[in-house]
Amino acid sequence: MKNRIGTISLAVALIGLVFFEAMLRLGILSHQGWKVVLAGFEAAAIGGFADWFAVSALFREIPIPYIKRHTDIIAKNRGKLTEGIVDLVTNQWLSPEVISGKMNEMDPAKAILSFLKTQKNQQKTIAVAKKIVMKLADELDNPRMASALKAMLNEQINELDLASTLGEWLEKSITNGDHNQLWELMIEASSTAIHSPDTRKLLLDKLEYAAAEYGDKSLIKGLTISLAKSVGGIDLNVLADDLLNKAEEFLAEAKANPSHPIRSKFDNWLLEFARQLASGDADSRKMIANFIQGFTQHSDAEKIINNLLEGFKETLRQQLSTNDTPLMQFVISKSNKVISDLENDPEAQSKINHWIKETVSRLITQFHGEIGNMVRNSLRKLDDKELVAQIEEKVGSDLQYIRLNGAVVGGLVGILIALLKLI
Repeated sequence: MKNRIGTISLAVALIGLVFFEAMLRLGILSHQGWKVVLAGFEAAAIGGFADWFAVSALFREIPIPYIKRHTDIIAKNRGKLTEGIVDLVTNQWLSPEVISGKMNEMDPAKAILSFLKTQKNQQKTIAVAKKIVMKLADELDNPRMASALKAMLNEQINELDLASTLGEWLEKSITNGDHNQLWELMIEASSTAIHSPDTRKLLLDKLEYAAAEYGDKSLIKGLTISLAKSVGGIDLNVLADDLLNKAEEFLAEAKANPSHPIRSKFDNWLLEFARQLASGDADSRKMIANFIQGFTQHSDAEKIINNLLEGFKETLRQQLSTNDTPLMQFVISKSNKVISDLENDPEAQSKINHWIKETVSRLITQFHGEIGNMVRNSLRKLDDKELVAQIEEKVGSDLQYIRLNGAVVGGLVGILIALLKLI
C-alpha cells in the first residue's frame, strides 16, 4: 500500500480535476466556491505530477527530449554517490573518534565473562579450541618437526645446566620417597619377565651350558655330572624353576619393603650420585654430559623424537575426544577457576579492558581506510540496475510520501490562491 500512495494521490487529484472541470463547464455546478475546489485539485495534480517526475528521475530515465539527460540520477552519478557514502561512513558514522568513544562506553571484560559463564558458550569455546589444537597436533608427526626439535634440543642442552638440576631433583625425590613408585614399577616389570617362558628357557640354557662347562674341566667332574643326571641327582628343570621361584620371592620382599637391603643399597648409591651432581662433581657431571651428548648425536635420536611425537599426538587425540577425559576435565576446571578469579578481580578486568580498548583503537587507526574500501568494493560489485533496485527497495516507499505531500501541499496552495483571487 505504501508503494502506491503517490500514485493514488496523483490519480485522486487528476480525477477531481476532470470531474469538477466537467461539472463547472456543463453548468451543473455554478457557485464560485466550486471554482476554489477546482483550483485545489488542479494545483494538487500539478504538484503530484511534479513530485512523481522528481522521484522517478532518481531511479530511471524519463524519455523526454532534453530533460531526460537530467534523469536516472542515481545511475549517472553513482561515482559521486559511492564516494559520498564512503565519506559518510568512514568520516562520520564510523570515524575513529566515534568508534573509540563507543569503545570507552563498553566493558569488554564484563561482556566476555558473561559470555563464558554460560555453559553453552563454554562448550562452544572449548570445541573451537579443541579444533585448533587438533589442527596443530596433526603436524606433530611431520618429519620436519622432529628435525627442528632435535636442533632446538641440541642448542638448548648446551646452554642449560641439566646436571645440577637433575642432581637436586634426584636428591629431593629419594629423600622424600617419591621414587618408591618407580621401584614398584621396575619390580612388577621384573616379576612379569620372570613368568615369561622365554626367561625360563634362557635360564635353562644357561644352566645346561654351565653344567657342560663344569664337566669339561676334568674327567671326574664330567663323570659326576653325567652320573648325577642319569640317576636324577641333578634335574636342571627343577633347578631352573627353583631359581625363578626364589627370584620371584626376592622381588616380592623387595617390593613390599622400602627398607629392603637391595633397595637401600641402590638408593644410597643413587643419593650419593645425586649429591655429587648437585655439588658439581666433575666425573658425575661428565657422565651425564656424555649420556646427553650420546643421545642427541645418535643417528636414531630424530627417529626417537618422532616416535615420541607420534605417541603424544595419539594421546592428545584421545584426550580431546570427549570432555570426560582427565585432560579435558583439568582444562575445564582450570578455565572455570580462571573465570571465577577474574570475575572477583576488578583490577584484572580493568587491565583487560585497557588492553582491548587500546588494541582496538590502534587497529582502527591503522586499518580505518579498509572500512571505506569495503563499502566501495561492495558498491562496485553491483551494476546500475542492482544498485538502483536496492536503494529503491530501502527508500522507495518513504519517497511515495513526497508525492503525497506534493499533491496535498499543491492542492492547499491552489485553494489559498483561488480564495485570495476570489476575495
